[in-house]
Amino acid sequence: MLRLPTLALLLLCIWPHASKATEPAAKAEPIAKKGFGLPERKGMDATQLALLKVGWYYNWGDHTKLTTHAQFVPMTFSGRREPPKNKEKILLGFNEPDHLKQANLTPAAALEKWPALVAKSETIIAPALAGNPLKSEWLTAFLKANPKVDAIAVHWYKGADSARFIKDLEEIQARFQKPLWVTEFAPQTMADSAENPTKFTQVQVNTFIAETTAFMEKTPWVARYAWHHSGVGTSALFTKDGQLTETGKTYAAVKK
Repeated sequence: MLRLPTLALLLLCIWPHASKATEPAAKAEPIAKKGFGLPERKGMDATQLALLKVGWYYNWGDHTKLTTHAQFVPMTFSGRREPPKNKEKILLGFNEPDHLKQANLTPAAALEKWPALVAKSETIIAPALAGNPLKSEWLTAFLKANPKVDAIAVHWYKGADSARFIKDLEEIQARFQKPLWVTEFAPQTMADSAENPTKFTQVQVNTFIAETTAFMEKTPWVARYAWHHSGVGTSALFTKDGQLTETGKTYAAVKK
């Protein structure tokens, strides 16, 4: 028979271990909303991701060669590409199917390919249109068939007008009643930046970044966002040698 002091000593030895075993597991830190569309094929790599301090990135393809802390989100670019071989946590759908030089798919053709993408993803993001999905029948026709879609992708290039940006996002979310992934946004497209690189001043662009990201960070239905590097001009994040521009520094300073 154990004497009382001995029994008490045993209980003291066992108790901390039992307590640790019943402690709830720590929750994983959520992925930061801020991301970047990284064109790996053009020589950009994990260095740029680190400079921008982003939580996630994509490269318009279904695999990456980079080792980085940022989460990679694959994309099936068009109907000509095969879905990922392995099931992905998140998959971006076709890129600009309403654009002749991008995915270039009718809603019917996209719907035919869609089940293969759904089978390879836990969460799937709708095809990202080149234009405003409210001013085109493409997305409405696609969603009318009730395919699995967990969020709506948005591309936005309408100047350094944060009020218009916010209004557009609010109207898109109200119409489709799903979270938004703003996978490309900037005051200018690459083509427009090449033609008129100083169309918007640095102050205008910095203000646009500050106001739009503040809105998206505080808005629950904006799940992710990613600035689009224009290559040149005030919408560009990097110089030709891969260093941050003033715009890049402003975007890098955005915190959740």
